[in-house]
Amino acid sequence: MKVILIGSFPASHSVYNHLSKNKHLKAVCFQESKIQNTKENFWINAIQKEGFESFLIHSENIGKQFKTWLEKKSPDLVLVCGFSLKIPETLLSIPTYGVLNIHFGKLPENRGPNPLFWSIKQGEKQTAITIHQMDKNWDTGKTLIEHPVPIIPGETFGMVNSKMSYMLEALTKKAIILVTDPSNLKSQPTEGTVYNHRPNDIETSIQWESQTADEIEQLINACNPKYGGATTFYQGAPIKILEVSPVDSQSLLGKTPGEIVHAHPQEGLYVYCKYGKLLKVNIISSDAGILSGTKYVHLGVRQGHCFTSTLKTKHNAII
Repeated sequence: MKVILIGSFPASHSVYNHLSKNKHLKAVCFQESKIQNTKENFWINAIQKEGFESFLIHSENIGKQFKTWLEKKSPDLVLVCGFSLKIPETLLSIPTYGVLNIHFGKLPENRGPNPLFWSIKQGEKQTAITIHQMDKNWDTGKTLIEHPVPIIPGETFGMVNSKMSYMLEALTKKAIILVTDPSNLKSQPTEGTVYNHRPNDIETSIQWESQTADEIEQLINACNPKYGGATTFYQGAPIKILEVSPVDSQSLLGKTPGEIVHAHPQEGLYVYCKYGKLLKVNIISSDAGILSGTKYVHLGVRQGHCFTSTLKTKHNAII
């Protein structure tokens, strides 16, 4: 089977491995806007050195030049993994078996561009790798494979993403076999449909007043590393929190959510959360660098200071 891969790396590396070593791979396509990324560039250069033809796709050439190129290649199948541009409907019928997308979430309840973020943020215990046929809409095509993936408490976005990426070699092999029989493609349920948009700045920021300690930990894990951590403000400056751990202790009373209740250069940094629960801040990213909570204390963090959900000026106006 002749297969063209449209992928983002390293997420697509396992797919690439299976296709190349089994002589299925005919070309690799990249999204041009992503090649400025140093890591992405490394993979592109490595793949090109192995002699595979490549095509750089961008919003201006996807409708005409890419279509012409794809028609000349006449592939049996196109596999997509980590591609943010919408593929025009006129291109989807060019491959013999259509275009399959690898989606890191359950369908139809987790459609959208970043399903794994929402799975972790919402505290789900399980997600799925769904391989589905592309159609004219986002994530609405018939499903070929749904492979369940557990989310272990404390796992970050990066950890789960890597775990799922390693599973793709076996799932790619399975998909190539199943896609040749149209009866293996199943329509998605019409109920329980949710389209999750790309999270905005507020949704990647800690809301100390309204979120529980568990919800804050889930948000921080969902933001690590894709969004550089969850945003909060300390003494008027934005910082990113990349890791916290829950503290098993008696609930405190009379504190403000976000208030630092303990700051010690050896014992670490502890923050008060809604309902009296505490979180220990383990890793912070700030202008001073990526620091442990204990090192961050050395910058002058004091008990009684507060992390805030919004930036406030000296006149207490919210920015």
